[in-house]
Amino acid sequence: MKLDPHPENATFSQNNLIEEKILWFPIRNRKRVIHEVERLKSVGIRQLKVGVDCIEFNTKKGMRGYDWLIPLLADSFDLELCFDNFPMKTICGKAPKHWLPEIVEHFIFRHGDHFDNIQLCRQSLDRAKHPGDENIFAEDMVFSATWARYLGKKVCLGKIQPGDFEWISKLVPTRFFAHIDSIEIDNENGDLGSNSAKFYERALQSLFHAKGVDTKIRCCQLTSTNLNLSSTRGIAC
Repeated sequence: MKLDPHPENATFSQNNLIEEKILWFPIRNRKRVIHEVERLKSVGIRQLKVGVDCIEFNTKKGMRGYDWLIPLLADSFDLELCFDNFPMKTICGKAPKHWLPEIVEHFIFRHGDHFDNIQLCRQSLDRAKHPGDENIFAEDMVFSATWARYLGKKVCLGKIQPGDFEWISKLVPTRFFAHIDSIEIDNENGDLGSNSAKFYERALQSLFHAKGVDTKIRCCQLTSTNLNLSSTRGIAC
C-alpha cells in the first residue's frame, strides 16, 4: 500500500493505517525525507513507526544518517523505533562493526529522549541458528530486548510466527517476558492465513495465562512502507 500522494484525499482511517505501518526512510536522500515529513504532517499524522535498517546502519554513512533522521522526525511526531535483526553473516565481505544489541544501545543512549517504545523483528534465520541445548539468552534479539527494558524502554517482539512457539515456551520459565510489553504475530507470510494466525494467537494466550505472563499479543495485518529510493537490499519486517 502506497501512501496517498494527495494529502487532501487523506481520511481519518487512512491516517490510522499510516501510523500503524513501519516506514523506512531513505536516509541517503535528505530532500526526499524532508518532503515526506512535510507531507505526513500535512495529513495530520502524529505517530510514526520508524524502521531502522541494521545493515544500512553499518555502512559508512549509515550511523550519521540515522543520527540526523531521528531528531528531525521527533520534532513533529511521536516515534516508535523498529529494528530488523540481520542474519549472522558478513556484510560486503566484512563482519559488521555493530550487532543488534549495540545498535539498539546507540539509539537509546543518543536519542532515547525521542522515543519510549521499540520493536525488535525476529528474522527467519534467527530461528535456525540456535540449537536446543544452546543458551537461549545468547540470541541477539533476547539480549537486545532485555537491555532495552533495563534502560527504560517498552519492548515489542515483532515477526513472531508459529515456528517460534518452542522458542517462546523455553523463554517463559526464565521470566524473560516480564521485560516484554507485547509480541506481534506475523500475518504477512504467505503460508500464514488468518485462521492459522488466530489459532496461534489463542495458543499463545493459553500458554501465557497458564504461566502468569502479562505480555500482550496482537496480530499484524499491515505491511511496511519502504520510502527508500535506492536501498542497499530488500528491507525486512
